[in-house]
Amino acid sequence: MSRRTIVKGAAWSVPVVALAVATPLAAASGPIPPQAAPGGGLSEWQGSTSVGTWTVSQPNRVQINVAQSVGFNVLDPDTGDVADAGKYTSGVVSVTIQWGAGSGVSTPTSYRIEERNLNGWVRVGPLPAEGTSGIVEYTHAGILNGAANIAQLPVVWLYPSAGGALTPTYVNTTLSAEFLSEKTSGARVP
Repeated sequence: MSRRTIVKGAAWSVPVVALAVATPLAAASGPIPPQAAPGGGLSEWQGSTSVGTWTVSQPNRVQINVAQSVGFNVLDPDTGDVADAGKYTSGVVSVTIQWGAGSGVSTPTSYRIEERNLNGWVRVGPLPAEGTSGIVEYTHAGILNGAANIAQLPVVWLYPSAGGALTPTYVNTTLSAEFLSEKTSGARVP
């Protein structure tokens, strides 16, 4: 081979190597991932938990989160406008349901829990045993801001252990997320 042939071959290989190196870098750029929801009152929960009693027909029960969904909006600090949907994430979301003493119920009675529809949420740990108090937590991988990204809440029912009429207890629900402030509500039963 002549020296000229070797130089020609080397000249052709340089652009090929440069192209092969540049292509992965171009492919790596893409959409910007969602940012953590900002604090300082800029992130607002949309929707909430609910506790309702059902006494029209047997069996009487406490229905928690029936037809409830949750999401959040983020406000632009300069304009007050709602930020574009999908720009922010809540991080992991938790719903905690607790029953027992509280809000004037000093001697709660026994209830048992039944999961009706978890709507994609995952329970943390086992279901609590039937008793005068209990607590259960469900988590969701996270939601994005905006009305199009809401999540249906997990639905559970509480039944009086003895059956029949609803007996005294206090049900408290807490909604929290990695990047959003906690939201709590409760109801005395019956």
